[in-house]
Amino acid sequence: MVIIWILIGLGALILVLLCLWLRARRNARIEQIAYGLRRDEDADQQTKTNITEMQAELVDAITKLEKLGLIKQDEWGRWVWVESGTFLGSGNQNN
Repeated sequence: MVIIWILIGLGALILVLLCLWLRARRNARIEQIAYGLRRDEDADQQTKTNITEMQAELVDAITKLEKLGLIKQDEWGRWVWVESGTFLGSGNQNN
């Protein structure tokens, strides 16, 4: 008779521990999903920051080149090299 009560107690204990473990797994899954969503938002913000920095560096570089007299704007507002007359950023392409 004592063995039956011990088995019933162990069964109940195992059932409680199983329920707690399943709840912890569900919460962990929810946290992983939330962390993934936050990480995507951080990545978007990082990309926006990088683009803003690149734009500021481009403006700074163009300003410096203009002050040195290496580039100028043509009649349509496009930047061209003073010596060669080619558009800024066109580069040499060997096809």
